[in-house]
Amino acid sequence: MPLLSDLIDLPEHPLISIVGAGGKTTTMYTLARELARRGKRVVTTTTTQIFTPTSDETDKLIVETETAMLLNKVKAAWAHHRRITVATAIDNRGKLMSLQPDIPALLIQEGGADVVIIEADGARHRMIKAPAEYEPVVPPETNVALLLMSVEAINQPLNEEIAHRPERIAAVTGIHMGDTLTPDVIARLMMSEQGALKGVPGTARVYLLITHVISERRWAVLELAERVRESARITGTLYSEEAGLWFCESLGGR
Repeated sequence: MPLLSDLIDLPEHPLISIVGAGGKTTTMYTLARELARRGKRVVTTTTTQIFTPTSDETDKLIVETETAMLLNKVKAAWAHHRRITVATAIDNRGKLMSLQPDIPALLIQEGGADVVIIEADGARHRMIKAPAEYEPVVPPETNVALLLMSVEAINQPLNEEIAHRPERIAAVTGIHMGDTLTPDVIARLMMSEQGALKGVPGTARVYLLITHVISERRWAVLELAERVRESARITGTLYSEEAGLWFCESLGGR
């Protein structure tokens, strides 16, 4: 069974930003586990907020406000660990607070990490989203971007139950609240510089990842993937039936 890390063309030192909705945190820790098993030193972190990871999701949690001290602690931790999660603080809800966007690159340059994976967006557990003016928080050194959405959003009406910031989806795609999120509409969102590609560096390798795909919905994935191929910026479309099991859309990719 192919792993996500097998299906993504990763550069020598990946700095991966994950945006969108429908499984960012699970995807981040799944990818970190795969790469750590291959001997990579992997940092997981956020430029927004995420809940404190479990022992299954990370080997070591480092919370440190001061950048130089954070880098020193990370370097020391590689002697015993391959998956490290870092943050600047933990709030009273148990959420890890964000790093400044310049720190992920320093974790590779000075902290000894081989890979840094960043949850760079929030979606309040919705199936699809469009970013607000201040979102996402994608580090400029990002060289791989993963755009996430759930297949459960396809052909659903645009509303607050389905989408995070539905009014932004409407503005980006040219539809109205209550209109259907057809594959064509979602493709416009995914290919838009004001939609899913907002803030993603032009040099980054970009993949659309579609989660929660059951066999009856694969046709919708193929239809969406076919439309997304029109984008010169999106390298390929991948989909998962369950966490950790990923496939290329069968129509092929670039």
